[in-house]
Amino acid sequence: MAITPHYSVNRDSNLGLTTDIYGPDAPETRGTFAVYIVGCVIGTVFLSILASVVASFDILHPLALGMASGIGAGSMMTAAAGTLGEIYPQYAEDILVMGGASDMLTGITGIYMGTFVGLPLTRKLYAILEPRIGRIINKEAN
Repeated sequence: MAITPHYSVNRDSNLGLTTDIYGPDAPETRGTFAVYIVGCVIGTVFLSILASVVASFDILHPLALGMASGIGAGSMMTAAAGTLGEIYPQYAEDILVMGGASDMLTGITGIYMGTFVGLPLTRKLYAILEPRIGRIINKEAN
């Protein structure tokens, strides 16, 4: 059993970055796709619930919550912004705009963070930790 590396919250752009750097058949790409698929299925439900819980505290402005909904993949942003739009119908259109803007901005900056920080740091950590942790996991698998 091998450890499949992964390095981010996995946005749409990370799929392209990982595929471009490692190739479509690499374990890193499989890990990225696995996290992306699980995030799209489970993350949309989780972010919908999280958005409604945070909105119920009534601490943050609805547009701030809309901006915060742009962290994950497009499907997760849409789920969170849609939930917020139902809670705050007077801000529904603005929440979607802010979520879309946030999604675009974090996608652009995320490419650079993934390329210059996330992937190099992940490679370094795997080079240090995989020989130690990999032995334990392989021993448990057998």
